[in-house]
Amino acid sequence: MEDEALFHQAMLDIYETATRLKPPYVATRFLRMVNEHGGKEAADRLLATNGPSEGFTQLFLRGRENLKLSVEYVVLQNQWRHLFTAEQLDVARARLIDIGCVLPRACGQLP
Repeated sequence: MEDEALFHQAMLDIYETATRLKPPYVATRFLRMVNEHGGKEAADRLLATNGPSEGFTQLFLRGRENLKLSVEYVVLQNQWRHLFTAEQLDVARARLIDIGCVLPRACGQLP
């Protein structure tokens, strides 16, 4: 349970960091989802959709490097991978690869 609490904080942290982008991205629906359902459940829901979220698109539009603030990127990081199924990790990986984003090192792709 402790890892889920830490992941929840990581999800809040990506929201806060996105608000400081140029231009800022204020993901109010994402924040509401995280606060209502918890970070893990919010990630589960976002990874279960047929395609990337609006937030993923908005981060990409602010520069591909900002996808490091996406749920897809965060769940692939070594410290969080164990919270997700192989299928969820495959979805996250595919979404990032589809737009040419460099994956976290834990995924086997060099930066």
